[in-house]
Amino acid sequence: MPAAVHPGLWADEIFSLAMATGHSLEHPPEDADPKLGDFVEPQSAEPASAFRRYMEHETPPAGASRVIRAVFLSDTSPPFYYLLLNVYTRITGTSDFALRLFSTVFALACLPLLWILGREVGGKKTAWATCLLFTFSPPGLYYSAEGRMYSLVWVLGLSLALCTFLLNRRGPRPHLLLLWCVTGAAGLLTHYFFAFCWLACFAWFWIHTNKVKRGVLVGLILMTGLVILPWYIQIPDSLSRWRVTAGWLDSQMTWQQLLAAPFNLASSLLGSRVPWSDFVWPDRIIVCLYAFLIVLLLYKRVWRLSSHGRSLIWLWVVASCLGPVLFDSLMHTRTSTVWRYALPGFPAAMLLAGFYISRLPPRGAVAFLMLILLTWLPGIRDVFAEPSRPWAYPEIGTRLAAWSTPSDLIIVHSIPSGVLGVSRYLETSTPLASWVVQLEQRHLPDDMNDLLDNRCRVAVVKVHDLGKPSPAEIWLQEYATLDHKEVVHQFTEILYFLPELPNGTSVTQCLRRSGSAPTVSATSAASRPINIE
Repeated sequence: MPAAVHPGLWADEIFSLAMATGHSLEHPPEDADPKLGDFVEPQSAEPASAFRRYMEHETPPAGASRVIRAVFLSDTSPPFYYLLLNVYTRITGTSDFALRLFSTVFALACLPLLWILGREVGGKKTAWATCLLFTFSPPGLYYSAEGRMYSLVWVLGLSLALCTFLLNRRGPRPHLLLLWCVTGAAGLLTHYFFAFCWLACFAWFWIHTNKVKRGVLVGLILMTGLVILPWYIQIPDSLSRWRVTAGWLDSQMTWQQLLAAPFNLASSLLGSRVPWSDFVWPDRIIVCLYAFLIVLLLYKRVWRLSSHGRSLIWLWVVASCLGPVLFDSLMHTRTSTVWRYALPGFPAAMLLAGFYISRLPPRGAVAFLMLILLTWLPGIRDVFAEPSRPWAYPEIGTRLAAWSTPSDLIIVHSIPSGVLGVSRYLETSTPLASWVVQLEQRHLPDDMNDLLDNRCRVAVVKVHDLGKPSPAEIWLQEYATLDHKEVVHQFTEILYFLPELPNGTSVTQCLRRSGSAPTVSATSAASRPINIE
């Protein structure tokens, strides 16, 4: 819960709010429909509030059809999470805390499911160990408080696994059959890589069918398929569309990377690191601890996969770690280098770890759990540290507010969600200009001449730009004076420029004329005129 209170969303969380409020961000500029809330890059500089509206509900709020349209145009995930978030934020609002609390509630809902499955797999000791590991795991803590769909995926995966167990034990009860279809379809409409969890459950069900005939299983597939069909038949069209962030994972991995990827993904589920964490040694210690545990359990002959339930959990983990690798080998992408794509298997990893730790003698199990928790401490600290992501939009807003006056200009070189992230925490009347290079809507020198007209100073914010050079920075480096630069993070910096002012007006005079005193030293301006032909 404390992590959810920390202010400062990152780009993907900003994106979640945009989708949930019915605003498309990633579409081609020629497809934008302002009447339907699509992002349009303004030609002139605008107040930050003009961009914040893309993260807020309109009056009346956008309904399900507009949310689905926005997801179709902009996202590479299905719409179910955003539909739920749309309803939720109409009630709670779109604050940072409200968004993250939505994920935290789903994470808390995992605990009773983990307890039941833990008892199903290995008894009460397994249930206790699993819940303890889930509660303090750094990846679990981090993604439990991130405004994305991962904790919802965990709840749906656990529910599907539990339904699979109960159907196998009790037979084809109508309510369990319906729940199996509903949870499976909801998961497949929340994240595409949930399919690996769903396939693991179905494969285990098919192999271990006792009281449920295989004809019934085929019927379950057909029912699930009918529910997801309206969205899934649109996937080729949706994924083939151009997007602002298209291609950020489009590069083929070497065979060595493909071989190592499943092990890296598996270790990420059990390890200490969270996104952008710098500490590697805790994960190495954890790998050694689990290697010791494997050797010890092999020696004691308790490393069995065939016992009731454990083979399903193993299938779930293996499918979640191998699935992205298989996807990469077919699509020539690099999704398996991004740890979060294995997150559908996180609850299963906690169940397996909890089971095998509980097989140790009581004192040994307690000692092993304490060692794991101690090794996780650096990661737990990182979860509660600010900022949790490297773009630090609140810090950018604070620095700009301390520097700026109404006569200045802020140019944000980023993707649309990055522009919205800066505007969300910008408490100043200084106008803001969006410069999304991928949209190709701005051109030099005309746009720079128009934007800098009657402006005393200009700040260029480079944040979440996908490695694209900033045309505004390049132009200003030549035709203005760089006063100073602030590196907010290794991925984020702010450059402060002094353009040439008309009629020899000094920066100090310009600021006084606008009713504001200068807050930075006014070094001599460039000798070249601002207008270029």
